[in-house]
Order: sequence, then structure tokens, then C-alpha cells
Amino acid sequence: MCGIWGAVNVGDREIAERAVAAICHRGPDGHGIYAGDGPVPVLLGNTRLAIIDLSDAGRQPMSTADGRYWIVYNGEVYNYQALRQELIEAGHHFRSQSDTEVILHAYVEWGEHCLDRLRGMFAFAVWDAHEHKLFAARDRLGVKPLYIAELGGGRLMFGSELKALLATGLITPRLNYPALHHYLSFYSVPSPYTMLEGVEALPPGHCLTFERGELRIRQYWYLPPAEPLAADRHEIVAELRRLLEESIRLRMIADVPVGAFLSGGVDSSAVVALMTRASGERLRTFSVGFGAEGEEIDERSAARVMARHYGTEHTEVVVTGRDVREQLPAIIRAMDQPSGDGINTYLVSQAAAQHVKVALSGLGGDELFAGYPQFKLFRRMDRARGVWKRLPDAVQNVARRSARQIASGERALTWLDGDLLARYERVRVLFGEAQKQALYTPETMLAMAAPERSLDYLARFVHPAEQGSIAQLTRLEISNYMAHTLLRDTDAMSMAHSLEVRVPLIDHKLVEFAVRIPPELKLNNGQSKWVFAEALRDVLPAEVLKRPKRGFEMPVAAWMRGDLRDVLEDVFSPESISRRGLFEVEAARGVYRDFLAGEGPYMRAWSLAVLELWLREFVD
Repeated sequence: MCGIWGAVNVGDREIAERAVAAICHRGPDGHGIYAGDGPVPVLLGNTRLAIIDLSDAGRQPMSTADGRYWIVYNGEVYNYQALRQELIEAGHHFRSQSDTEVILHAYVEWGEHCLDRLRGMFAFAVWDAHEHKLFAARDRLGVKPLYIAELGGGRLMFGSELKALLATGLITPRLNYPALHHYLSFYSVPSPYTMLEGVEALPPGHCLTFERGELRIRQYWYLPPAEPLAADRHEIVAELRRLLEESIRLRMIADVPVGAFLSGGVDSSAVVALMTRASGERLRTFSVGFGAEGEEIDERSAARVMARHYGTEHTEVVVTGRDVREQLPAIIRAMDQPSGDGINTYLVSQAAAQHVKVALSGLGGDELFAGYPQFKLFRRMDRARGVWKRLPDAVQNVARRSARQIASGERALTWLDGDLLARYERVRVLFGEAQKQALYTPETMLAMAAPERSLDYLARFVHPAEQGSIAQLTRLEISNYMAHTLLRDTDAMSMAHSLEVRVPLIDHKLVEFAVRIPPELKLNNGQSKWVFAEALRDVLPAEVLKRPKRGFEMPVAAWMRGDLRDVLEDVFSPESISRRGLFEVEAARGVYRDFLAGEGPYMRAWSLAVLELWLREFVD
């Protein structure tokens, strides 16, 4: 795990030094820079968090013996040992035991098709000094980030974080208005957008080549359509268990201690159970709890059940509003891009990093196995829509006219008449298009020009072959919410503390299998994630299996009314809103007033506050 940066047609080594220093938190175990001074100058930089092969032989940037190919790499490829053996048999020679060198030789042997063989999380770039060509790629699900900026004059820059790109001085920190438009919808910034003008995020499952000043980007992996598996439920449960065990086993490969996040829910409990069985050793686990303001949503007691069952060395992190207030500047800087989420990951990673370098997370289980409440809601609405469609047109028309007379009626019509994305908007979009338009000043509207509607953005993830709502919703949650909020925040917040977080539940082979599991095995007689629980019934305590599903929550609203109140009063002051010039003063203050009155989701006010704090840190 590392931080990477690079630039083509840029030769000033001091620029590389600044970029690498800006992301030193991602790799405190060393750093390196390669400066190629041929006809096309290139700079490659790396900060190292040593996980596999701790010797100097694993340092980066790394080259082939003849000096033709150079690589910088962030992540872990878990099947590197098998690939290494295959490459040795093909005649390759290795100087280290690292997975970095395996990727480098895999590219030499198979070119871009090496991506088909890699199993893990990664963002890497390879420079071919003979062909003067850069190749870079990002893993299939988007666990590791990669940002790119075309600088003009045949120049390209890339990096693990926006901070590295900004530190170079090669780009001017300016707000990207189309990204702002989507941030208000999703309280995160979806790829390929970033909040900085002129910088893009390479989307998950994509790779790029940059040669002779021309940038080409292509998608090398697609989430397969949900074609039902040709197997009975017993075979499906058995294969799911096999894939889970395999994924866990691969993600425990490390030359440093490995721990796990434990919330007490079925996902993190499953990870801890299978890790313990695979290693046979006492595991370190970490969970988050809250002070008095969060007692009702504190899950530490549930985590203790699992910790006692498997005898883990368990650490609890108790977070208060005062803690968040004191660390808020550091949290905002760690975000790299504004996000309404991620505080919990920042704080539990801070604690875990004092004991381990690697932690496994249960992230992804709700998306893959229909764990969120909206999966049940969509299933219920499918049945209601079936009844609705059978009604005579005259009856439907009367109902529509009546519904439009009341506010809640329009929402009901969305569920009955609306398409998939209109319904998804109800559960995942924070500010709708009309609400955003009401916020913007005329100057913002002018700068925004004709922004892409958020529903049009989401439409790129809809697969025409999928008709069932569970399959459709699974694809949207994996491609949008998980990729752009959960995974991005997890990387940024954990790496702020030099902690590598691995996510075994979204191993791509497991994902490709799970999306094809019939929906009736995911939602079975009203039970969410039935097939997942069934596959783990022999390793999880009955208390965990019977515990009602509840999403992870934080008492952010309580903090906003308490320890964070001064921050909110500042960012929502008329002076602050006017000085920024993005939003109408009364409209923005209205969002804050609604929050104080208990009307609408707290996230609307929080996302606007985070945006302002991020702009002060990164743009002003």
C-alpha cells in the first residue's frame, strides 16, 4: 500500500519532491523518485507503506533489469504468488518477493491484458522508456483511487490524492462546478468528476494510455448482468461460502500484523469469524462507540458479543462531539474531496493504526446481498406497482389528479408510475434538481452552464438486460454509492493514518458470483441477506444472526446542535455565504433553519458545511 504520483513531459525533480511530500501519510516507510530524462521526460514518485516484502528490494519506483519499464503502484494483488510462479516458468527473473515486481513483469509479458489476471485492489502506472508510453489502471470496483490532469503541451499528471496534484503548482485550485452539482445530489463526488477544475478521477475498472500527447481511456471490466445461476440453493450457499473463505484467506497475506473492524453486524462479524478460523491466532478487532449523545445507536455491546465469542483482542473507540470538533480540520484535510460521510472511518482507523498496519472491513455486504432497507422497499413497491398497473386507466387518472393535490401524493406517484431512477432518487439523492436550482446564485448558474442531471449520470449504470428491482438496485448501489462514497472515504480516511483497509466482501470473483444469486435468496420471507447468513450459520453466534438489521449511524445531528454548533453558525452566517457566492443567502440559511427545526435530513446542512470547510482548505 502506498501513495503514487507521476508526470509525463515534466522534468523538474523538485516538483516530484513536493508531490510526494504531500502524500507522505500514505507511506511513512520510505519514498522514492525516478526522473527519466530522455526525449520525453518523466517523473514517478512513491511513498511506501511496507506490507509485503519489507526489505529494500520492494522499494519503488521499481524497474525491470534492463531499465526499460518503471512502475509505481498502490494496493495489493492477492494472487501475486501464483502469478509470480507462472511468470518464472515463462522465463522471468525476480529480484524481490513483492507483488509490485509481479505486476511489472505481468505487464511486460501480457501488456494491458495483465489486468485480467490481477485479483486485488490497485492503482498503478507503468512507464515504457523505449516507447515513451504511460499505461495506468485502477481496480475493478474502485477500492484504490487514481486522479489525472492533462496540463497541455503534451503533459499529463496523475496521483493517489488531489493533495499531491495541488502541491506541484502545475494546476490552479479552482472549483469544478459540474462536480458541485453532483456533490449536492450524492454528498460525494462521482467519477470521473472531481471537485477541482481540470482534474478527473479514473473510474473503477478503467485503464489509460498516454502516448505522444494523446490520452486514451477505456473500460476493461464490467459488472456482469444478473443472469440467474444454474444451481440449487444448497449449491449456491456452498459456493458462496467457498468464495468467502478464499477471499478472506487471500486478504490475510501480509508480512505485518492484520486486524479487523468489528461493528457487531453480520458483515464484519463474518469477516472476523472467517479470519479467526483461517489464521488460528488471536485477532485484533476495533469498533466505534459514542458518548451520551449517541447512546441509542451505540453498537459496542453487539461487537463485544462477537469479540468474546472468538476471543479477539478488542479495542473500543468512544467518539464524542468534542473529539470531532477538535479534529475537524484534520478530518476535512484527510477527505481530499468533500464528503458527508467518513468521520467514523477516520477515527477507528486512527485507533487501529496504533496496533496494526492492515485491517479488514465488512464493507460491501449490504450492497451485494440486499441489506439496505431500500431493497425491501423496492420489493414491496414492485408488488404495489403490479396492482396499480392492473387498474383501469380511468381509475389511475382519477388517482393521479387527486394525488397531485397533496405533497405526499407526488411521492407516492413516483413509486407507482416512476421509472427505476426516479424511485432511486427518493432513497439516494440529497438535493433534487429543483432544490439545487433554488440554492444557486445567478453567477453559479452561469458558471454551471448546462450541468448533467444527476439522474442522467446514474443512467450510465443501468443495464438493459436487468428487469428485477433487486438486481437493478444492486448495480446502482455498487456502482454509485459504494464506489463513490464508501470506498473513496475508506481509502482517504484510513490512509490518513497510514492504515491499509482490505475489503474481502467485494473480491471481484465473489461479486461476479453474488450478483447472479436469485433475489429470492437475498430477500427470503422478509429476511435481508438470507443467503449470506445461511452460508455462515455455523460460524456466527445466534445473537448475531438474529439481531435485526440496522445501518451504521453516527450522532452527527446531535453534534451539529452541540459541539459543532459554532462551526455551523460560522459557515451558515450571511457573511460566509455571501463571501463564497455559490448559494443564495436565504436559500442556504433556510437549509440550516430547517435542520434546527428538525425538518428534513441533517445531511443537507452537514454537506453544505463540509463543502465550505473543504473550499477553505483546498481552494482559498
